[in-house]
Amino acid sequence: MKPLEQARHCGELFGLLASAWPDKRALDTLEGEPRTFAQLHERTNRLSNTLMSQGLTKGDRVAIVAFNCAEYIEVFGVAKTGAIIVPLNWRLAAQELVQLLQHSAPTVVVVDQAHRALLESLKGQLPQVRQWVLIGEPTPGWLVFEDLVQEGSNDDLSCSLQGRDPLCIVYTSGTTGAPKGVTLTHAGALGNCRIAASEMLELTAQDRTMAVMPLFHVGGMWYHCFPSLASGCSTLILSEFNPSVVLKELAGRRITNVHLVPTMIAALLQQPEAKDADLSSVRLMFYAASSMPAELLRKAMSVFSHCGFAQAYGSTEGGVITVLDRDTHERARTECGEHLLLSCGRPMTGRELRIVDTAGQQVALGAIGEIEVRSPDLMQGYWSDELASRRVLRSGWLVTGDLGYQDGEGFIYIADRKNDMIVTGGENVFPSEVEGHFYADPDIQEAAVFGVPDPKWVERVVAAVVLKPGHQASESDLIERLKTRVAAYKCPKQVHFVTSLPKSAVGKVLRKQLRSEFSPAP
Repeated sequence: MKPLEQARHCGELFGLLASAWPDKRALDTLEGEPRTFAQLHERTNRLSNTLMSQGLTKGDRVAIVAFNCAEYIEVFGVAKTGAIIVPLNWRLAAQELVQLLQHSAPTVVVVDQAHRALLESLKGQLPQVRQWVLIGEPTPGWLVFEDLVQEGSNDDLSCSLQGRDPLCIVYTSGTTGAPKGVTLTHAGALGNCRIAASEMLELTAQDRTMAVMPLFHVGGMWYHCFPSLASGCSTLILSEFNPSVVLKELAGRRITNVHLVPTMIAALLQQPEAKDADLSSVRLMFYAASSMPAELLRKAMSVFSHCGFAQAYGSTEGGVITVLDRDTHERARTECGEHLLLSCGRPMTGRELRIVDTAGQQVALGAIGEIEVRSPDLMQGYWSDELASRRVLRSGWLVTGDLGYQDGEGFIYIADRKNDMIVTGGENVFPSEVEGHFYADPDIQEAAVFGVPDPKWVERVVAAVVLKPGHQASESDLIERLKTRVAAYKCPKQVHFVTSLPKSAVGKVLRKQLRSEFSPAP
């Protein structure tokens, strides 16, 4: 039996991997020392034993604020102790981090050198933290991560863990409201890893994967990096996304599997070296986290013609739900299958999906409604927020807040986030649909569509666009061209020209921020 199939909890997985592939390289980075599977198991044992000797117990929280690095994975190895890991978004402002650290109340906080000064300034507001640990050189007021590893015993831990025990608290991005702490269990995380590895990423131990998505994000950690590690792959961890570096390393290290978001793929395509890059080793370019405009996907499939493509739909709360696999992407290259480029695929094994109206009744095929999902791997709930948990977990079903529809073949199409839908003059406008048409415009590099208050229409449709370098277009030009593709009520009444669009750490456009910036003064 393979380690991922055998593991009962995530802590156990490290030992199983070390037994299966002791001398195989598990993790590599551009900056630090590589780790074999045996070294990774030993180092996580030592780190865990040191922290336990200093008072860490089952149920305590261990937070980390750091760029992607091998130590990030080792912090998750502390789950061997029964501690709950809290990965935090390093892009957050100081007071946002304080809010999440006070909410999750960790006793240990691990920080890399790049974020030390920020966290140093917050210490006085976080008296519950007993140990401040630095990934870096000795610094007054900080324990050194590497010292904790070297000081600990290599004895295997005897902590009693069950699948239903909490593994980590992952805070949602807050693109539609205040962040919530999603509690994932050991069983839920492993279940999602198994499905991701087999049906979505099609991983084998021979794969060489690249992890460039932020590891504080559920997509970066649990739907790609950890399934790769758990499948026995050798994984290159990049600290941040740099399109030139990604292209160089994909080719130079003969990477076979990589997870990117659409904005990252767009950035790769804009690199002068993209057309000549040797990506023949890349068996699968997996994309998720936000919808991919069909025009952008067509270009990616043309330029990176040797790569297979796969897309998944899921969420922090719901895990991986659907997949548009490689074979379906190939079918989408044909004229009769081109519509599938707009789909996020069909539900994977063990995932049930239904689309309902406002009364909770299932809608007809082709009709837009709210997506609800059910699987054994849903979140346990929101950390310390029973009321919010009850709002979205109803009789075993998760209310996603996403709007979509299903066709006769069972393919799912995401219309938009429920909170992003624009209601203008009684008509519903889905921003992603209009954005898809903008991306077909030869002058536009990026576009975001959103609604702002309007005294006549309740909301009016507005767009923010980034023009391609060297291109020019007026507001009226873009609107008139768009009117040839979509109904007049869907066309923006205003187009704002910007140099860049605000995005979350995983590449999602922050429409909420755009609404705030461009809404008329009250």
